[in-house]
Amino acid sequence: MPVHIEEPAPQPGEFYTGDGERLTSKEMVDRIRDNDFILLGESHNNPCDHKVQARIVHLLAQSGVDHVLGLEMVNVRRQEVLDSFNRGEISLEELPDRLDWSETWGYDFDLYRPVFEAAREHGVPVKALNLPSEVTRSISHYGLDSLDEEDRRYLPDKITMPPEEQLSFLEKQYEMHQEFVPEDRSELQHFIQAQSTWDSKMAEMAEQFGFEHSLPVVVLAGSEHVRMGWGIEHRLLKQDGDARVTRVLPVRDVEDISPDNPLYFYCPPAQAQHGRMRLGLIMSRQDDVLVVHGVVEDSAADRAGFQKGDEIIGVNSRAVHGMSDLHDAAVKASKTGEPVVFKVLRKAGIKSLKLELPREE
Repeated sequence: MPVHIEEPAPQPGEFYTGDGERLTSKEMVDRIRDNDFILLGESHNNPCDHKVQARIVHLLAQSGVDHVLGLEMVNVRRQEVLDSFNRGEISLEELPDRLDWSETWGYDFDLYRPVFEAAREHGVPVKALNLPSEVTRSISHYGLDSLDEEDRRYLPDKITMPPEEQLSFLEKQYEMHQEFVPEDRSELQHFIQAQSTWDSKMAEMAEQFGFEHSLPVVVLAGSEHVRMGWGIEHRLLKQDGDARVTRVLPVRDVEDISPDNPLYFYCPPAQAQHGRMRLGLIMSRQDDVLVVHGVVEDSAADRAGFQKGDEIIGVNSRAVHGMSDLHDAAVKASKTGEPVVFKVLRKAGIKSLKLELPREE
């Protein structure tokens, strides 16, 4: 009789190919080291993701691969602060205040601490890739034409629109959220403009820093900017068709590994804690949809009636495009004492759930 050998359970931080083959650390480095741009995806609130990103920085440095580290989390107005950090003039403890991290990014700085520690240990230059958040927000709500001269100076030289595949996907998402957006479709067009400007800016800055330092650039960004090559990679290749780009994405279940992306690392889902708000949801972003993997017993989400498998599609009569939408609604609710009203998609249809949060004094 044939002997059945069961595959060992995946461990946090393990590397995989798009074909599901496990990779050692050395094999992983060998696959990424010769690229001009290495795009590392993440869920912003997942500690494991950031530990793996820091590990990759360590592995590259220990293998003799000098590189630059580009961050979606920091906007270009803060590059002078990062330059001071790179020169050793600012300590790691001072850095979040100097970057105004809690206001400009919002996720707990300690989640990203391992990344900054790795950069400092190996002398890896850290660079800002992102637009100021108020610029992106203005585009998302009112479109590019709404920007004044001051804001326009932060725009990339060229804004590259998404590939057709992504546009089709965004159209489908629009149809799902139809009840939350105006019939003239302007909100969808503004959202597409904002995403395109965001990705184009990050690609432009990554290319600029790679050229300035004559080094490969490791980019840390949310998985929606990395997955399928639709976001940053698409813009990098539009800027330079010969650029060598690879992407490494987190996966929450190894059954979800797909050849659509070349490389993965396994990290289990993390309890969602965005900024100061603990909703009691365990979730991740999958194809631009927030999916609930679990609900913490006796949490605000549990009392509201959330269930495993819920897809969060709306909050307070607005479409949900990411964790920041939940954060903004929760922060507002904590200040006003009003409940947060979610729309979730279940097999049985769309449900409305009212979540109560304690009011901040």
